[in-house]
Amino acid sequence: MTTTIPRTKMWCSPSDLLTAQVELFRRDLYVSASELQAALSSNEVEGRKAIYSEAMIQSIRAEMKKISEYIPIPYIVFLANAEGCVLDLICSSEKLESEMQQAGLCPGVNLGKSVSGLNAVSLSMEMNCMGIVRGEEHTDPAFENWNCVCAPLFVDGSIQGYVDISFGVEQQIEFAIPFVQQLAENVTDKWMNQNIDLQKYRLDMSFGEYKLTAREKDVASLWLSEKSALHISSELGISEGSVRNV
Repeated sequence: MTTTIPRTKMWCSPSDLLTAQVELFRRDLYVSASELQAALSSNEVEGRKAIYSEAMIQSIRAEMKKISEYIPIPYIVFLANAEGCVLDLICSSEKLESEMQQAGLCPGVNLGKSVSGLNAVSLSMEMNCMGIVRGEEHTDPAFENWNCVCAPLFVDGSIQGYVDISFGVEQQIEFAIPFVQQLAENVTDKWMNQNIDLQKYRLDMSFGEYKLTAREKDVASLWLSEKSALHISSELGISEGSVRNV
């Protein structure tokens, strides 16, 4: 069951869940981190998910490197894929990173509701919007000292992942709502659009839709790179007339 909140509200909290949904947020599956990591590796090595996952990882790292010095309080960033599996974890200090490792929170862990119960990622997955979960609202005790805000990452018409930023429970979480929203937009609209591998993948998908031949793809790629017909003919060893025909 998935609920969509009113358009006038940009985020949700556990109080927005229906009674039937609350019952589903329980930890009734226990899968080890190693098993989840193996599943993540085997399922996403090839194809679309792997490309988008790597692009999201590179993008969140680039964005956090740019803005981390402007965040004056301790924080943890979780990047999860569309299924809730953690792809990357960024902590503001080595001490926090060590604490997360001791708590078993690392890449490969699934934050979906069936595995980890109620948290900002699973809430965002359920409600299709930003999710906010505070301290003891979490099912997993590992999060009870954190206030968490999660935003879905919309890329190419669908949700490809989720970015969660967690702060200590003593922090007022409302201030983070626009911050996390802007973070998600920067990741998807700025950094991912600059990702070379993702650009190539999108181009290949577009070429496939038009059923271009291998030669047509070569010409199209160079043409889209703003190379002249003369340059393309020299690069590919074909006549300039052939280039123009393509």
